[in-house]
Amino acid sequence: MKMLHKREQRRSNACDVVVVGAGLVGASVAARLTREGFDTAILEARRIAGGATGCSTGMALAGLPVHYSWAASVYGRRRAYQLWALTTGGRDRLIEGAKRLGIPVERSGSLALAVDEKEADMLWESAKLLREDGFDASFSLTDPLDRGFRGALHRPGDAMVDAGALAQALLVADDVVVHEGTEVYALEPAGDDIRVWAHGRTVLCSAVVLAVNGYAALVHPHLAEHVAPVQGRVFALEVSGEALHDQPCTFAQGGQFLRPLPDGHVLIGGWDRAHPFGGRGHSDGRLEDFLSQHFPEVDLSRLDHRTEVMGFTADGLPLLGTLPGLPQVYYAVGFAGRGLSWALVAAEQLVDAMLNDADLGILSAERLGGSGDDAP
Repeated sequence: MKMLHKREQRRSNACDVVVVGAGLVGASVAARLTREGFDTAILEARRIAGGATGCSTGMALAGLPVHYSWAASVYGRRRAYQLWALTTGGRDRLIEGAKRLGIPVERSGSLALAVDEKEADMLWESAKLLREDGFDASFSLTDPLDRGFRGALHRPGDAMVDAGALAQALLVADDVVVHEGTEVYALEPAGDDIRVWAHGRTVLCSAVVLAVNGYAALVHPHLAEHVAPVQGRVFALEVSGEALHDQPCTFAQGGQFLRPLPDGHVLIGGWDRAHPFGGRGHSDGRLEDFLSQHFPEVDLSRLDHRTEVMGFTADGLPLLGTLPGLPQVYYAVGFAGRGLSWALVAAEQLVDAMLNDADLGILSAERLGGSGDDAP
């Protein structure tokens, strides 16, 4: 992997690094590079945190959107442990960073609720394995929401935070230059540099970082092969039952979620996909079916909602690497609905690779190539 070096000469419309995307990952990468002394600018098609970061529910949850027992059976126990340890550390660093920057954080814990007996068994087994592996978790056959759920896995370390405000605060703290409304539409090699063609400007730089998550498929064909865009939807509504105003919850292997708000409303949403990681994204009505069973008073046709594109890889893990034939172009994409806990981990590993040629580890895109022996 080509290591990043500072430019020796300064030119107009030039900088050391262009970061594409002003979400939490892009903000973290740009802030770190700026602190390291690189002239860094962000090009953002919309506005700061205008994509998945700003549309997220702000739930900082450790792990993947699948249960630990499922992950252990598919990835292997050791790999599942590594993934949970990375996201637990990422979540805790996110909480610490938010507190340092004055962004309110509520360390509320979270619940994973079972929609049927089969999922209850998975949650019971997950709690057992998590405790054996040193993570804090407990299981109960009770239904804290009184909505027909069959059991609950309690995860006490999880938190809620305003992800958009955190991304903005990171950029302000390190005085990172951000050009909003500047969509990037082409990358062109220019000797050892890269020319970035964008709306309203052209920038010559030594390196580019693509932090565009679910929009990766629009940026380069290589990323389109590995990152599937999936539409997520979030509805804000009032729901009867005071128990809903305590902790964020996930349901059905993380495919649906609920977050209480301070004003008494809740956010309910999910992604339109038959399985968290298998196949391509499509609308199959799973969110409507889930709500009709457990929240029958909710009429989605009467509610305003927000949508955003998320990126899913085949194995559910973020993807870090460089584009084929363009070693100056790095990427961090495919965060599969758990971007808050992965963001700082992915940003740090990518920048370490850029500066020091460090190994990208478990998130390296190399896991998807070759014979696949290294894939989880």
